[in-house]
Amino acid sequence: MTILAAVDEKERSKHVIEIAHDLATTYGDDLAVLHVIPTEEHDEHQRSIRDIPEFENFSFNAEVESAERFARKFVLETIDDIDDDILDPRGRVGDVAEEIISEAEGEKPRFLVISGRRRSPTGKALFGNKTQKVLLNVNCPVVTRMDEV
Repeated sequence: MTILAAVDEKERSKHVIEIAHDLATTYGDDLAVLHVIPTEEHDEHQRSIRDIPEFENFSFNAEVESAERFARKFVLETIDDIDDDILDPRGRVGDVAEEIISEAEGEKPRFLVISGRRRSPTGKALFGNKTQKVLLNVNCPVVTRMDEV
């Protein structure tokens, strides 16, 4: 089986990797680490490089590969003794919650490990809550590491 960890570029994702690695080691599972580049970041990146001739052919796939490289590097910098045979870095571009849900549906992991932030009810109403959307829409056990805002 697989432990699926979803990470972003925040410090709190180190805790996600540590928890997911502990679970993978305990159960003898593979560790799939997913990094999703939000659509709006991808679109902004595309606009910013559009006028540079060397990057005129920069593709969606290049962005996905970049996300995958980030996931791999993030794990290697967080876990000193990671067994490379169990590590499966993955990258996606899109709506973060939707991509995590889709990956969990396709993988059917033993556990999905994610982080979240505590928000006020007003904050949730104004900004949404990716963690809550994932929790309500996946069909696997979820381990969530909540941080203060």
